[in-house]
Amino acid sequence: MKTTITQKNKTKNYIFNSFLILSSLTVTTAHSFEIKDYEKKIKTNYNITSATEKISRDALEKNLRDFVASGRPTRFVGSPGHQKALDYLEEKLKSFKSKGASYKKIEFTPNIARAGQFYADDFKKEVVAKISPTDPNYDHWKGFTLSMMKTLDSVKDKKGYNLIWEKIGTTKPSEVIILGANYDTLLNDPKTMMVDTVSAMPGADNNGTGVAALLSMIEILDKLDLPKTVRIVFFDFEELGFSGSHDYVEKLTAIPGSQKITGYINLVMLGNDSKREDKEKKLNNMKVYLRAPGEKGAEDDLKLTTLITNNGKSLYKQIDFKPEANGMNSSSHISFWEAGIPAICMSQNWESDFNPRFHTPNDFVETLNMNTYINAFRYITGAVLAWNYDVVKLP
Repeated sequence: MKTTITQKNKTKNYIFNSFLILSSLTVTTAHSFEIKDYEKKIKTNYNITSATEKISRDALEKNLRDFVASGRPTRFVGSPGHQKALDYLEEKLKSFKSKGASYKKIEFTPNIARAGQFYADDFKKEVVAKISPTDPNYDHWKGFTLSMMKTLDSVKDKKGYNLIWEKIGTTKPSEVIILGANYDTLLNDPKTMMVDTVSAMPGADNNGTGVAALLSMIEILDKLDLPKTVRIVFFDFEELGFSGSHDYVEKLTAIPGSQKITGYINLVMLGNDSKREDKEKKLNNMKVYLRAPGEKGAEDDLKLTTLITNNGKSLYKQIDFKPEANGMNSSSHISFWEAGIPAICMSQNWESDFNPRFHTPNDFVETLNMNTYINAFRYITGAVLAWNYDVVKLP
């Protein structure tokens, strides 16, 4: 009798464990999708939205959560979390193996002196020239600048790693659009602005949203027959003087080639959105940042902005990316500006709805507006596909 009961228990355990295995497999593969052969050559707006929406809302959120989890507790350069995030990205990017797709890991030595000079010059331009030394903000930003320069010195012996995924176009391979996002994080004390290199910094919005949006976009691009070339770069050392993008652009411009760079699109902080906190009391109220009128290259930025926003809003009217030509210099697009390459930054509304958890330990996925993040992903991905297939023409 005892043996029979034991055998029954073993059978029950076997069935239960088998169910768990099958369930886990279902969870793992539930987010996979297929693009059929006739869907790989896009001709209409409907084809674009159909392709863009192949990846589900759940999958988009999972990609974001998985990336943020991979780098806990912080993705500060040189930390264990930074290395884990790097490993996670490498594994993901190596898994995309369609015809014309490739992956590269580029090691670089950050130009610490240049990055330090960037902060020194920015302090002179934005603080010394505009704020009285008796104003408390003067010492506040002076402390921040000195802390950044000290932090740069502390990582001068570390290497950086830019990760590049590219899919060569089939009919117009020389036409290239570059998209990018930084994957490292930085934590500042909210009161003193001093850098903290060891405490937790989840970096969900900054810049998990940018990274995860590009990973999700690659899932779609990898399955399509693209006429033009798309290159996606995950930048390292960006929180320290935009060193990763500076190194990338320096190498890009040093090699003459036949490729025509249409422009660079920087994705950063796509998940913060609150109607209550927004000064304009709007949801889906985002921005595209470009150089100010009159600046060298501003007209090229405007053309790129028009290309992307015309395409995006014709496909997804749920969200608005309003152009803001103010030369916002807080992310990797400025490295492209310095090299004379058209570049824009698609981001939160920094003027009306700035994320208060920026560079704090409270930048969790749970604090984000997932509807806005999903809308932003679909808008940007749809616009890139429309550009690639020349579906939407400029007026």
